[in-house]
Amino acid sequence: MHPSKVVKDPKINDTYYDPDVDKLYQYVKIGDFPPEWVVTNIDEDDDYYYASMGY
Repeated sequence: MHPSKVVKDPKINDTYYDPDVDKLYQYVKIGDFPPEWVVTNIDEDDDYYYASMGY
């Protein structure tokens, strides 16, 4: 379930893990935009995943 439906009073930098979809969310505020939940986990299929691992 999306964290906006579970966490009622989120604070900036709060994290939430959803085991049903295997995603890690973080509540962030970027610039003048209102805070929102952003997916922060790395997919192993991502091209930058292996670059960051040093392969």
